[in-house]
Amino acid sequence: MQIINDLTNLPPIWAPDEETHHVFMDDGYDQMKVGYWADVDGKRTLVAFKYRTSVQMGRHLTAVMGSETGIYIIDGSSYTVSEYVENDATRNKRFAHSDFKIALVHHGLKVAGFGGKNVHIHTTLPISHFFRNGLPDADHINKVKTKFKAEAASADGEQLALIVGHTIQSEAVAAFIAYMLRNGHENVEPIPGAIGVCDIGGNTTDLTVLVPGQQVMINHDLSSSREVGVLNIKDDLKKRIQHRFGFDKIPSATISQALDVKKLTFLKQEHDIAEDVKMSKVDTAKRVLNVIDEILGDQVLHLMLFCGGGTECLKTELAEEYPTFESSDFPEFDNLLGLVRANEAA
Repeated sequence: MQIINDLTNLPPIWAPDEETHHVFMDDGYDQMKVGYWADVDGKRTLVAFKYRTSVQMGRHLTAVMGSETGIYIIDGSSYTVSEYVENDATRNKRFAHSDFKIALVHHGLKVAGFGGKNVHIHTTLPISHFFRNGLPDADHINKVKTKFKAEAASADGEQLALIVGHTIQSEAVAAFIAYMLRNGHENVEPIPGAIGVCDIGGNTTDLTVLVPGQQVMINHDLSSSREVGVLNIKDDLKKRIQHRFGFDKIPSATISQALDVKKLTFLKQEHDIAEDVKMSKVDTAKRVLNVIDEILGDQVLHLMLFCGGGTECLKTELAEEYPTFESSDFPEFDNLLGLVRANEAA
């Protein structure tokens, strides 16, 4: 998988005239990750990119040259998708079947070049939203799929993708599939002992325990979700910056940038905030580990695998606090890669 950071330089779609294209989307509260098969130097290559899940109801940005790119009309209402707007999307289960989510997904499909094309999308849900009483929550899953059929248009007049199919997976299961196949297995084989998958996302931490048997199975009594993730880091960092510099309002985009570069620039002056970032991360890492302790208690695991965008952000802090910390090189793309592998095995 090739990760593309420059969204203005995404490679073209492989076989653009194909009847239906499969697109893989790990759609979280803080970031959306998109994967598709692209033509990279004449080779069919899986590429992936990400963008902030900042969406605000209404039309809030106008390009200098007059284009209305980034504005989507969902069921008659307008939504602006940009990291420079304040996020109106709710941090709860309803996000998965909201107009905000549909605008964000169509934005990613448009950026990738799928406007006017038929797509089958593969998306994820946290384990507590995917399952109910040990079974897939058919009502919620169908509600999500139905919402994705909503009437959508781009304000700039360009065609949007036509979603003709939709497959939904549990996030932690997708990450586990990616882990197994990344470690040399051609199929998901029996595991030697209980494996925990801790998926730290934007707003939720999913803890899923998988146990061995004739097939790998989910232990629902030891699997749950809690509302803690990257957005906690940003909330905490925002409070620290407000207290330190006496600010009242700070744009979300400024907080995101400050978290990435550990510096804050205003009025042409640059301020080192590395210690503020570190403490915000440490506090959130401790919250995540408290979640693990709360859910697992004294349960003995063969392995705990960390994944998700929160793991990418908290790698150092988690490794310092959790002696057996293990993750992939790019944990924020594990769920997406699992979606791809599950589709290949279907």
